[in-house]
Amino acid sequence: MRFYMMTDLEGVAGVTQWENRADTGPYNTARRQRLSRLLTGEVNAAVDGLIGAGFDDVIVNDGHGGGNTIDYDLADSRAVYYHGLERPFWLPFLDETCDATGAVGAHSKASTPSGTLSHTMSEAVRRWSFNGIEVGETGLQALIAGYYGVPFVFAAGDIHLCREIEELCPGCVTVAVKQGTSMHSALTSAPARARELIREGAMRAIEAVDRVEPLRLESPVVFRDERRDPTWDEEDPGEATRVINAHVREIEGEDLMDVLMKVYTHYDRNYRPEQWRPGVRE
Repeated sequence: MRFYMMTDLEGVAGVTQWENRADTGPYNTARRQRLSRLLTGEVNAAVDGLIGAGFDDVIVNDGHGGGNTIDYDLADSRAVYYHGLERPFWLPFLDETCDATGAVGAHSKASTPSGTLSHTMSEAVRRWSFNGIEVGETGLQALIAGYYGVPFVFAAGDIHLCREIEELCPGCVTVAVKQGTSMHSALTSAPARARELIREGAMRAIEAVDRVEPLRLESPVVFRDERRDPTWDEEDPGEATRVINAHVREIEGEDLMDVLMKVYTHYDRNYRPEQWRPGVRE
């Protein structure tokens, strides 16, 4: 059975401040290395739990920032890892070949009261919705998985994120490793305890595969993009865009993937990943 794991940083236990990738000073470099180790510990715990439960093929998407946040010297060798920039799609390899999907280090959506480091893709976004369903990044992952008929069954992160995804995907397993109290504060588990909880939750995730329905959208799909600051030009809305006002635009498409290709025009509509796994070639 194949499991696709998305990872982020802001939902990891012990993280309450934004990562600063521009600061190359010694203090910030050491801090970023520590953040990498914290994330890797939670990812390894999830991989261990998933494999212990019966998933024999785990794909981990190093999804935070520059796509190189996991410490690969410490990464569990039983999984494979997708990382780096200039991606052909946000979640490559998440498709109908997967049996389930989930997320580790996940944060709550933009505008979540008390959600630690809450945002949706960027701090500029106030709210995203598809056919009236408000989602953050983890919710969008669940929608993309649902497009391929794949259920979202596991999430670890801030308790606000856990409540968010439980509402979208009833029956999924969630593990709250911290309770956000503001944008930059949280009551958090010790990292060792967070890993224990994640391992236990990941082992239960396989039980949710048959009970969680894939999160699907009816056609047509209308994407509503609300920004905090005036952003959109009513006189020059751009192709496939309907500008409601300077803060809000809508994009309509035949299905979710059609909409996403209109939002992210640099993605290749025809891209399909080759299914590769480590091994000796003759």
